[in-house]
Amino acid sequence: MRNILVLLTLLLVCPTVSAAELFGTVDAVSGSSAIVDQSGKSTPITIGLKIYEGQTINSDQDGEVHLVTEDGGIIAVRPNTVFRVDAYKAEGNDSDKIFMSLLKGTVRSITGWIGKFNNTAYRITTPTATIGIRGTDHETTVIEKGDGDEAGTYDNVNEGSTEIRTPHGVTAVTPGKFAFAPRGRAVAPFFLAQQPRFLARRTLRIEARIQQRKEFFHSRLGPMREERISHPRVIHPLNPGVQHGSPLVQRNERIVERRKEFRERRMEQAGHPAQARRMEKEHSPERKQGQFKSHPLQRREFVKDNGEKEKEKQRKLHERMKRD
Repeated sequence: MRNILVLLTLLLVCPTVSAAELFGTVDAVSGSSAIVDQSGKSTPITIGLKIYEGQTINSDQDGEVHLVTEDGGIIAVRPNTVFRVDAYKAEGNDSDKIFMSLLKGTVRSITGWIGKFNNTAYRITTPTATIGIRGTDHETTVIEKGDGDEAGTYDNVNEGSTEIRTPHGVTAVTPGKFAFAPRGRAVAPFFLAQQPRFLARRTLRIEARIQQRKEFFHSRLGPMREERISHPRVIHPLNPGVQHGSPLVQRNERIVERRKEFRERRMEQAGHPAQARRMEKEHSPERKQGQFKSHPLQRREFVKDNGEKEKEKQRKLHERMKRD
């Protein structure tokens, strides 16, 4: 109760305190990376870590981070990258948005239900361009120094299409093309005659797993969105970037996470009816009620009642023997 009162007091006296929207969960990690909140505090990234809007991911030379966003999308942060979540909301309605910034390095983005149902609410901003999408799997790179490639923003598409925009023009990008918005030149984005050199030089250790995760979430975006509309998530009532709230908030987050994991397991086993029915039975209210253990006081009362009944039986038997 004391923690809750302190939290409410902060919300009343600090106008800067706002709800931090949960952006996604770390799904895989390779090498070294860190999450930096708005206060500048840095925390090593591990699998299962929650990422909130306002936070920045810094990956080292060997660092790769894969996130699963709340709307069923996938974000793959490449080595030597600085990536920030500017604004995010995934409620399954017109308020949905996903605004991100890529300051340097590379990020691969596979859009979730926001990109599928409301692609105008998606944006990646770089120092030289803005990337919009039309339901897609694309990769954006920011090169700061040459090293064989000109400094600027590169964008290529694996599936769907994007738009790369600058103050000088906009270019639509489709699979197989490499668009480029240079730094320091007042020109519209244009296509390259061949793929950039950095693509051939890089080494990715956990890239192969993305296709399986992509296929898993792709067919579930509609049901996931409907589930979110029916069961809104618990909003973290703290400043963006703060990951630890009151015990009550932490408890609610754990409950929501367990429910989400159970739903994902059930969806994964949808192709195996026998397993799905067994899992439903194991988690049914009747099964849980049958597993309920009585309180010690209840057990003592039960023993007491049985003892009195046994004494009554012995008394009646003794009276019958006397009459006989």
